Amino acid sequence: MNRPISLFAIIALAALTPLRAGEDGNSGFTVLRRPLSKVEALNLAIAHNGTILQAQKEVEAAAGVAIQTKAIIYPRVGNTAGYNVRQDSLIEANQNRDIPPSLITLPPPIGAVEFGGGTSPKLNNQVWDADIRIVQSIYEGGRLLSAVRSSRLINEQALLVFQSLVADSLLAVSNSYDDVLRTAMQVSVRDASVTFFEAYLRDTTEKYKAGALPEFDVLTQEVSLANAKAQQVQAVGDYRVAKQRFVELLGYDLSPTVSDNLPLNLTTSLQARPYGKSLPEALTEARQNRTEIAALEKEELLRDEAIIVAKAGWKPSVQAFAGYQLTSRAETRNAGEELHGGLLGAQLSWAIFDGFLTKGRVDQAVALRGKTGEAKAETTRIVELQVRTAWSDLRTARAVLDAQSENVRKAERALELSQIRYNEGAGTQIDVLNAQAALTEAHGSYVDALRNNSVARANLVRATGAELHWR
Repeated sequence: MNRPISLFAIIALAALTPLRAGEDGNSGFTVLRRPLSKVEALNLAIAHNGTILQAQKEVEAAAGVAIQTKAIIYPRVGNTAGYNVRQDSLIEANQNRDIPPSLITLPPPIGAVEFGGGTSPKLNNQVWDADIRIVQSIYEGGRLLSAVRSSRLINEQALLVFQSLVADSLLAVSNSYDDVLRTAMQVSVRDASVTFFEAYLRDTTEKYKAGALPEFDVLTQEVSLANAKAQQVQAVGDYRVAKQRFVELLGYDLSPTVSDNLPLNLTTSLQARPYGKSLPEALTEARQNRTEIAALEKEELLRDEAIIVAKAGWKPSVQAFAGYQLTSRAETRNAGEELHGGLLGAQLSWAIFDGFLTKGRVDQAVALRGKTGEAKAETTRIVELQVRTAWSDLRTARAVLDAQSENVRKAERALELSQIRYNEGAGTQIDVLNAQAALTEAHGSYVDALRNNSVARANLVRATGAELHWR
């Protein structure tokens, strides 16, 4: 199993990436105007992509949860204080009623009051108390060690989930990069088609003016040129939109003054790179590397710890404490007189019967543990399906690409022969126009097949859980 990506490595990578658009104060595209390879684009996305940045915050939040989980193992320091004033009628005075009057020979002390047959000291009607204590849990029914293990598992699971989100985001950036290249190539294909029809129309128009060709040929070619220009305009529009989607995935904010035709210079060309691994190898790699499966393995361990915590309700809880206390004296009317001293002791609590509360918690924890096991099994099957599907898609894309490559060569030869036949009078203008349209279609299909092959390979790499920086 590959080790999870370190959050510190991600932060370090973000620090080494170039400035975001507009940060230099001069140009909104300092970064995007320069040549940009696919690997560089992926690195920029790691630093700026919104989904990845949100995922980083989730890791930080999980770290906070881990700290809360482990808090039970540390000593707790706290203090309490209270103050109240009571009416004298709430103070029970000792009236010495059991002492015979004949035995009371001493005069009452100063500060005493008489009650019927005897005397009683005045009790303090202002009662206050304050203390500070350090309490350390000694035994919590297994919860102490469980908290340490759970804290570690929470952090590890958060990093695995983060790695999954990063991989999905980078796959989207990689595929968007290929979409920009595809639409740029489609623009070139449509430009070539328009150039051909314009040149062919000029030649036909000259021959028409010389009386060598009918007006029908000119009109037919004008229609073909108009159709080619419409397709060219659509291709240019698709190219503009693809670039804007790509920049959004990189995490860059576009100024309202920036044109919709973004000045990107992508240097990694569309290539039909081989994958180089068999299907069994890909499946084995996926089972070992997919962070989604590893995250659920951590979830299973966390559910095991939850069962331990739930069962702790059947066991006693023991804490030791030490502290210092100050309290008001009772037999005085001076609220400033106080007693003080240290405290040291232990306390135990044990719910002998809690109305089946603990049993319900244990049943719930056991059921959730079983659910997580089923989720892991289902996720493993889904991952294997993703690998098999991506493997099949790559095979299909490669076969289509090979067929379209051969089709382009045939279409180029057909156009060449149609022009020869037309010039020799053995063919018609319609043959040439149809051959050119077929060649344009073949070129466009080849570009789509090239992009689909690259995307299928990237999807397979993602499905196997391989390295994030695809070459």
